[in-house]
Amino acid sequence: MKRVVTATIFGFLCITANAQSSVTLYGRVDNGIQYQSGLPNGHRFGTESGYAEASLFGLIGDEDLGGGTRAIFQLEAAVNTFTGGSLGTLFGHVAVVGLSNERFGTIRLGDLGTQEVQWDSFYVDPQLFLNYSLATLVRGRNWSTAGNSLKYSSPNFGGLSFAAEYDLTNNTSWNSGNPGSGPGTYGQGQGRSDGIRVQYSGAHIEAMVIYNEVRGTSGKFDNVYTASRSILAGSLFSFDPVKIYAGYQHLSAPDASAQGYFGTNAVPALPAGVSLPTAVDHEWIGIAWQVNAEAALRAACYHANANRGNGNATLYTVSGSYNLSKRTYLYAEVGYVHNSSTSNIGLNDGAGDPYGPNVNNDPVVGSANISPNYGGGQIGTFAGIVTHF
Repeated sequence: MKRVVTATIFGFLCITANAQSSVTLYGRVDNGIQYQSGLPNGHRFGTESGYAEASLFGLIGDEDLGGGTRAIFQLEAAVNTFTGGSLGTLFGHVAVVGLSNERFGTIRLGDLGTQEVQWDSFYVDPQLFLNYSLATLVRGRNWSTAGNSLKYSSPNFGGLSFAAEYDLTNNTSWNSGNPGSGPGTYGQGQGRSDGIRVQYSGAHIEAMVIYNEVRGTSGKFDNVYTASRSILAGSLFSFDPVKIYAGYQHLSAPDASAQGYFGTNAVPALPAGVSLPTAVDHEWIGIAWQVNAEAALRAACYHANANRGNGNATLYTVSGSYNLSKRTYLYAEVGYVHNSSTSNIGLNDGAGDPYGPNVNNDPVVGSANISPNYGGGQIGTFAGIVTHF
């Protein structure tokens, strides 16, 4: 009986949405396979979901209020399409409502999720946020998310546009958040955050500057990879069928603390002469070649250097895609990350390989993560298929 009632309600909603012509169901499925070496316990070969684009579904809609103004909303949920499980909370990707006007811009209120301004760096990433890309060497910092948010996006003024956001904590303490609450970079709690993006789009150039800051639950910038200030500048130059990318990013966490990094005041066994980093410098260059209407190739090099003896890492990537139709394409990427003797960044997003030693480098309190050994490297490759609906 419950199934009959559910089906009836769903059918009614679909008919209503269709009649109003204001609500659209959309989504995509991205499934593939991956091989990765250099893990603490060897290598792995397995299935992966969302390595080119996150698998998700959502609802987006608008209503004409007259005078060029529209009421808008968007709800978006990410899923693991190999297990059927939800990635985070329902509609944790985006949950916003707002107003949009062609002359005055757009205001959104809610959980911005992946519409947080730092995600706009996608446009100046040579690998367009594939799993080995602009977020890898900064352990996922460029995939930060934000809830309790207010965001304004301007119209386009002759190619120039900007966006600004402010994210509250809903806490009695102005800057600090509740541990374990709020979207955070990987779902952990965070304090107040904000950001601004300025972008120029011309005939042959796209340039962008993003300033973004995320505070930890203490209200401080205490982890350079999750609770820090970021200034990012990138550009791409188009010479059909080739695009050239270049950019620079600086991360700063002047309040770096063991509590901010490890959730405890106990510091694991870092290499000799190494202490918690307060700054990271990140540079990249890349090239994209649209071979024909169906095929594209991309290559990029990323380099990051962390202070206080934490060394540097360099990531080399090559990828390709092939369009089977307007909605479906195949993709593949190969990546190699090389670490200096006191660095151990892996081919992940910071969730599986956070800052700190792995179990090989510190068998007592080292994390059971997939970081390589200090000074080690990792090689990874993945391939898959994406379809949109």
